[in-house]
Amino acid sequence: MPATAALLFLLPWVIYGSAILRRYGLRDDYAILREAREEPGKILRVCAAMGRPLYGWLLEVSTREAGTITGLSGLRMLSVTGLGLLAAAVFLLLRREGWRTAPAALVAALLTVMPPAQVIASWSICWPQAVALLLGVGAFALARRGLAMPPEAAWRGRAWCLAGAVALCASTLIYQVSGLVFAVLLAAALVMREDADLRATARWMARHLLVMGGGLALALVLTRLSFLLGLFTPSPRMVLEKHLLDKTAWFVTQVLPNALALPVLNDTDSGPPGGYWLMVGLTLTVVALGTAFQGRRAGRAGVAEWLLALVVLSAAAYCASFLAKERWPTYRTLYALTGVWSVFFAASLLHLGRGWPTHGPRVATALLGGFVAVSALLAHQQSLELFALPQGRELALMEQGARQVEPGQRPRVYVITVLQRDTSAPRRYLDEFGSVSVDTDWVARELFHALLMERFPAERDISGLYRFAAGAIPPASGTYDILIDLRQRQRDSTLAALEQRPIQPTYLADDADLRGPPLPALTQLCLQPGFVLLLGLVPLGLLCLGVMTRARRSVRAGLMALTILLSLGLARLVMMGLMEPIFAEAGPVVRE
Repeated sequence: MPATAALLFLLPWVIYGSAILRRYGLRDDYAILREAREEPGKILRVCAAMGRPLYGWLLEVSTREAGTITGLSGLRMLSVTGLGLLAAAVFLLLRREGWRTAPAALVAALLTVMPPAQVIASWSICWPQAVALLLGVGAFALARRGLAMPPEAAWRGRAWCLAGAVALCASTLIYQVSGLVFAVLLAAALVMREDADLRATARWMARHLLVMGGGLALALVLTRLSFLLGLFTPSPRMVLEKHLLDKTAWFVTQVLPNALALPVLNDTDSGPPGGYWLMVGLTLTVVALGTAFQGRRAGRAGVAEWLLALVVLSAAAYCASFLAKERWPTYRTLYALTGVWSVFFAASLLHLGRGWPTHGPRVATALLGGFVAVSALLAHQQSLELFALPQGRELALMEQGARQVEPGQRPRVYVITVLQRDTSAPRRYLDEFGSVSVDTDWVARELFHALLMERFPAERDISGLYRFAAGAIPPASGTYDILIDLRQRQRDSTLAALEQRPIQPTYLADDADLRGPPLPALTQLCLQPGFVLLLGLVPLGLLCLGVMTRARRSVRAGLMALTILLSLGLARLVMMGLMEPIFAEAGPVVRE
């Protein structure tokens, strides 16, 4: 077992090593390099304003030590080290929960190659998130030890639970969503329980979630206290969501499919690829079949236990982002949610293997191993092609211009910024995979400043060496001494002026008054392929349950009848949703 844990520790280095050791940065990296050196305390204040004071402290200290763009690779090495420790720790905890060695190792490996882990490994400033994940895992281990104490040692059990809550609080004060990895390990422990009593399982889960909730509440109290005492000023982004039903629809259509697609990436520009929806369907199908097999083994209580766990733990894994007003479905906020579904996907596959006692478990483990291997190859490829290489190309173009600056000449420098659709990467998702860094003038300024700091380390006033300007529109010929053109391809000037704005969360958009009336909520849902696919899998799940469950014939006949009714009713629901805008427009005409 120690040898397996050691191999899991080394695995992220094998997957991400060729990418993280390259020379590149990503957007905020360049500004943070300067702020850590020239404005001590600013990074801490900015992060603390968003409830992440420990993140700010870790980032400021480490970035000051990194010093240069080349030094950013050291921060990425910290990320990969954290992911390696995470894989080893998860493996050891899964073994303690009763998982066999091979499946435990595969699930631990899977958690380090999913898209959220790729972002942590490939983006320098994300390295504190790996620390937060480790603290979340530690919080679960402490809570499990405390809740397993016998009644005669209740005070020691409470002490261990309190320690778990404190660890989760520390994780939350680094990055709110990272501590929710607690829910992933809770899912891994739950699928190994043999207790068929639904109430007992619900009480068991509630006790663990109480520790998790205590840690989150403690972090919230400390954050609010820091604001009340005037230590930090709260960010405008620290606002709670008020429209929970609308947020739920957004979660189902925009967030949940990204988690269900597991290793397959979404695409902002051209829409989700075909493999994305196939993976969503595969995940739902495998989990539905695994739930049905659980019903065959443990009856209706077993099915209810898994369904309850899926709903409750999915909600727990995304609760921090769900309660925040901001709607920005990035992969770096999805680690816990993706982890919960990864655990149920793996457990369902292993459950199905038990249906063939002779060779089934080996076949299921082999299939899971193949899935993890493909995911690891994707992680290796995407960390290179969607992070290191495109960012390195931008950096190389900026370096060509920076090398033309000579002390005493004070040249006029102009950088032609690019749009997000001008990325040289094969695909892009929001501000993470394949995105463009230099899409605004402030990033261009910070990057150019960082390059000259590397070239003239003894110069006290780097900004005095040049005059700088940047923009998306090329300047008149001859007006600047150094022209750096970052565009990857030429576009018509009219279209370029109408291109999308720099990346920002949707709640910051200021052109809502120029849009037409919004589509009804049901129509928006029905236009999402993931929602329609999810509805289609409901009768399929009932059909599998009716075929595989060991219930009376009358119960199985009832399930079959319900399957037919749902198939017709859900199809009608989708048609009504798609036709609702037409009916709304035709209504006044009919009345006239």
